[in-house]
Amino acid sequence: MTKSKRTKKNHGISPERLAELRRATLIASTGASTRLEGSKLSDKEVAQVANIVFGRKQEPQRS
Repeated sequence: MTKSKRTKKNHGISPERLAELRRATLIASTGASTRLEGSKLSDKEVAQVANIVFGRKQEPQRS
């Protein structure tokens, strides 16, 4: 018996929205993990570091 390829289904979520959700999850998860280790970084600060690491431009400030 051979393994069949799994197809990824977005269930109607656009690729752009999926990328946004992945990024938000990465930032929240990383922030929580660093805080468990005693860091005082906020999610906003984690996002700034992620921008540097992944070479993204700064996103506009949201109120």
